This record gives sequence, structure tokens and C-alpha cells, in this order.
Amino acid sequence: MDLTERVPLGRTGLMVSRMGLASGYGVPTAAIEKAFHEYGVNYFYLSLLKRGHMVRAIRNLAPKYRDQLCIVLAKPTSGGYFLQSFVERWLKKLKIEQADLLVLQDLRKPTEPKLLERVQGVRDSGKVRFVGMSGHDRPLFGKMARGEVKVPVDFFQVRYNAVHPGAEQDIFPHLPREERPGIVVFTATCWGKLLKPKLLPAGERPLAPADCYRFVLSHPDVNVCVTGPATAAQMEDNLRALAAGPLDQEEMARVRRIGKHIYHKDGSAPFLTR
Repeated sequence: MDLTERVPLGRTGLMVSRMGLASGYGVPTAAIEKAFHEYGVNYFYLSLLKRGHMVRAIRNLAPKYRDQLCIVLAKPTSGGYFLQSFVERWLKKLKIEQADLLVLQDLRKPTEPKLLERVQGVRDSGKVRFVGMSGHDRPLFGKMARGEVKVPVDFFQVRYNAVHPGAEQDIFPHLPREERPGIVVFTATCWGKLLKPKLLPAGERPLAPADCYRFVLSHPDVNVCVTGPATAAQMEDNLRALAAGPLDQEEMARVRRIGKHIYHKDGSAPFLTR
């Protein structure tokens, strides 16, 4: 497995880098452009906060490289209200005609008829190519993977890391062989907890950010892991995972051991970037 190579995002067929960049913590414009040119990163996720740097990077890259970019819009929604106007507003800001992916977040009633109608409307408008769903409800994603709950989405965005590896039981084994939805994962560092020396087992050396990303990308069902650096230096540290490649068995066992320890440890770490 070569993590520097782009892979199809499930049934969308879009060729995506194994790591994507999220705008939410303010990664600078120049760093985003460097990620594209030097690391091959083409998955750009416009999250809810600090979008300005990524907007400028996309405006700079799109005129020449639009066919190579995967531009992702994220919208929190309980019923898909104002979905069309949201998409049109951001396309205008980005100066593009179409987004590649739209992620619907925090869906409490994913089969609500009005929501499905609005999703179909935004598809039919041609303003987005594919629609996905993000959330923490692993059993629901498992039911969707098995076809027990019918939600017309093309990819899942789910939490997965060494502290919370439950997707390995609840989601990944249930994905269909044919017409498989794409799988995007987030919080590979468990909001920074996996990087905190004080949370590790006694005598265990700290993990590097790249170790956390290599862990999730070593799973064959994961297409993309999104990272949210705040600085160019953090981005460089995180993207080292691509050249380093998947973890070997010994490394994998170590990361799992640390994750299990943190899961059972009382207390929580501060909310960190990455």
C-alpha cells in the first residue's frame, strides 16, 4: 500500500489523496498550496471555521488545476434547510461552478422525506457532484452500509482512531463489495489525546502525529483521513504519514495499546489542533 498514491473514493470514482486538509484551524494559504504541489494533496475540506485561507488557496489553484481538485463543502443540518442557497453562496465565494462533495453534518433524521427531497434538489441542480453524511452514530452507518436504512449518500464521514476504533466492528465489515460508499475519517489523533505524554502508559514513548494518521490509513476500508493543522509546521508533521506508509504489525500493536490505555484512563485531555 502506497499512501502517496490517490485512490477512488468508493463509488464516486473521484481520485483522492489519502490525506485531506480541513480549514477549521487556520492552516495558511501558502501551506495548502504547498500540500497540493509537493505532497499531492487534493482533498480540501471547507469546515465551519476559519475558511478564509482555504478559500484563497482554492481560488489560486482552481483556474489551472480544477480537474485535479476535490473540493468539499460541509453543512450542519437537521432538515436540509437552505441547502441550495448555502451551496450557491460558497460556490460564488470560491469562484467555481460546482463542488465535488457536500457533507451533511449532525443529521438526526436522515430519512426525513423533506431532507431527501432537498438533497435530490441540490444534486439535480448540478451544483454538487456527490453527497455524503458525517456523524458519530456508528450503528446507524452500519445499518446504512447493510442497506437496512436507505439514505441516498455516496460516502460516509466517520470518527476513527486508536482510542475509538469501533468502526472496525460497526461499519467497515458491513460495507458492500459492489457500489461501496467512500469512507472518510476524522479525529485521527483523538483531538490530540494520542499526542499527550501524560496520558500514555508508563514508560511508553510519545506518538508522533504521523503515527496516528498511519494507523487509520493502514485500514484497507479507509479512503481519506482529514487533518486539521493550524500552522504550516503542523501540516508538514502530519503529512509525513504519506511517505512513511502503513504501520507494520509491531507499530500497529503499539498504537492500539496506547489507544486502549487512553480510552480506559479517567479524565480527558484538552482540545488540541491537528
